[in-house]
Amino acid sequence: MLIGSDHNTSGQAAPGEIAALPALSAQLAAALSDPDASDVRWDLADAIAASIPATPEEAIVVVSLLTNQDIGLDAGQTEVHLTAARSLEAGLRAMAANADNSIAAMDDEIAGIGAEAATAPPEALIAGAAERAGITVEQARACYDTFMAPLSAMERVAS
Repeated sequence: MLIGSDHNTSGQAAPGEIAALPALSAQLAAALSDPDASDVRWDLADAIAASIPATPEEAIVVVSLLTNQDIGLDAGQTEVHLTAARSLEAGLRAMAANADNSIAAMDDEIAGIGAEAATAPPEALIAGAAERAGITVEQARACYDTFMAPLSAMERVAS
């Protein structure tokens, strides 16, 4: 059974609760294999459904709740499923907005440096853009590399 700090009855994920999605998924898998855990299984499903995913991996946990053969939509639509769909939508919208913000932050950083530095930015530039966009340095590096790929291709063609 979930303890008070792990279960949010407000319908929205509490700060820090998102990190618990993989653990909740594992607990749900165990509860689904226990025929005496019906109440626990739905408590876990409620907690997963109310968690807004912040990463694609977390979104998969919420989608898995909707597609699970024992308690998913095939078992009959419930309020849990509607909550999960809304949480999934909110999470995906936030992920998309973060991607847009990271590109805009990177654009702002690049605009302030010379063209020669744009091909090999200092780590401080990547770290600053990541901080402003609210993403990890690795995500900012991937965004930069994606942004620069067409320019690198044009450079290769020109030379």
